[in-house]
Amino acid sequence: MPRREFSKAVLRAALARAMGRCEGVLTDGSHCPCTLQVGRFHYDHIVPAALTEDASLENCQVLCRPCHAAKTVVDVGVIARVRRVRDRHTGITDAHRRSLPGGKASPFKRLIGGGVVCRDTGERLDKQDR
Repeated sequence: MPRREFSKAVLRAALARAMGRCEGVLTDGSHCPCTLQVGRFHYDHIVPAALTEDASLENCQVLCRPCHAAKTVVDVGVIARVRRVRDRHTGITDAHRRSLPGGKASPFKRLIGGGVVCRDTGERLDKQDR
């Protein structure tokens, strides 16, 4: 799905709503004290564009560069986690990923005492059989 960008009308309305101030929220809950300078601010999706196709004014905020960089760091991790969960839910796996030896995908199970058991048959394998 292609990324939905904000329309010019939404950008104008967001800039007017900001009244020349950054709309970012700091970690202590207060608003960022920065004033917006021409060419030194960004329009940001509140809910990342990778997660929703919402390009409305309600999902647009005007941020100074430091606030935008800090929010982007958080958003990248959230987007990656959502994609991993979505892939796991739909059964999408990496074809090149190898299972760990003795892990749950392995046909053999290593016992605490050092022995090995075949998961399918339950047959115990001695050291000379391996």
